[in-house]
Amino acid sequence: MTERLVDPARALVLSLKPRFAEAILAGTKAAEVRRVMPRITVSTLALLYASGSARALVGTCVVRSVARYPADELWRLHGADTELLRTEFDAYLQGRDSAEPLAAPISLHTLRQAHGFRPPQSFAYVSHAQRRRLLAA
Repeated sequence: MTERLVDPARALVLSLKPRFAEAILAGTKAAEVRRVMPRITVSTLALLYASGSARALVGTCVVRSVARYPADELWRLHGADTELLRTEFDAYLQGRDSAEPLAAPISLHTLRQAHGFRPPQSFAYVSHAQRRRLLAA
């Protein structure tokens, strides 16, 4: 990453369904919808963990902005960038930018063996030293 990161102390690990991780890496998903906002500064490096059958770190991206909107406003502004159908978006919220693929995904088994890694339910914070160790696995 050649871009200067605002938060040099830590990175973010985003746990995503494989289809969303792939869409971010393909450049077709530019907005991520979260019920709980991570407490980060921007630009923050994010490690993309594909959950489900993939269970692997698959790439990185830089979070360039974080914003809070009412659901209808969020959909109007960013719905087309979320890779969600409106019904998925509504169900997820009910009750409440340049990406780089890794040369090869790093399996959960390898991450656990080498680093005791436990994938987050939604997201987690890691130091840049931890990020380097995870990506070197």
